Amino acid sequence: MASFLRNICRQSYTRQLTTRSFTSTTIAPASSSHGLHRLKEYYDSTLSEDLMVLGYDHSRIAPQISKHPDLEVQIKKALDTTEEQKTQQPAKAQETVRTRKGGKPVKPIQPLKSPKTIPNLDKIVLHAMVKESIHNKSHLLSAFMAFQSITGVRPEIVHARNSVANWKLRKDMPIGVKVTLKGEEMYQFMDKLVEIVLPRLKEWPGLSMTAGDGNGNIALGFPPSALALFPEIEGSFDVYPRMTGFDVIFNTTAYTNTDGRLLLSAFSVPFQTNTKK
Repeated sequence: MASFLRNICRQSYTRQLTTRSFTSTTIAPASSSHGLHRLKEYYDSTLSEDLMVLGYDHSRIAPQISKHPDLEVQIKKALDTTEEQKTQQPAKAQETVRTRKGGKPVKPIQPLKSPKTIPNLDKIVLHAMVKESIHNKSHLLSAFMAFQSITGVRPEIVHARNSVANWKLRKDMPIGVKVTLKGEEMYQFMDKLVEIVLPRLKEWPGLSMTAGDGNGNIALGFPPSALALFPEIEGSFDVYPRMTGFDVIFNTTAYTNTDGRLLLSAFSVPFQTNTKK
């Protein structure tokens, strides 16, 4: 009986080997099912042109009006100026040294407006500090899982840089989590934040009209209740025992706060309205 079963197993195994096809060529990975994201396509097709028109500075770009409309007079004047420049010795241009003011870092010089300097989203950083993790590291697990669910990216653990005796905080202790989003994940999170979370927030007047760090980067702070408004957490709320507040930092390629706020306003981020009753 044992030999009969052994023969049947051998026959089935040899049959699988004969039917299976082996190849040495590598199979290409499957392409993305959703393709280009909606917000990215909207920026490339419509928004970039609108931001170029709204932020265009004619005072820095427009050439001066010529005082000599006659073409021959312009050519003669150009020849005279070139001869004068050859006779005169070129004066050394004085280099202007930009110094710090009030201990603040020197801001980069804003370039001329062109299609290459249109403000765009560079990255989005989610940051949360959990003060309960000083006494118990397991409190970080809920924020870690929540950030990984709403972004689809594994978070990073934030460690303390210095020791604070009053808070019982030691150096290199884990006290928070952080996620940096770029590319497709950034636009997916931006879409969920604008379409689902922000309209359902209660008692949130909107982004301040003076928001910004001076270089076009804007930060938003959210209460712990806002974390439960994401669809990934709302469907399984009991899995996350502790909700925590978090900050969202929009890093843009804009050089001024006005351009940064203009970019976020184009992505349907609401702003405060100064209406006095």
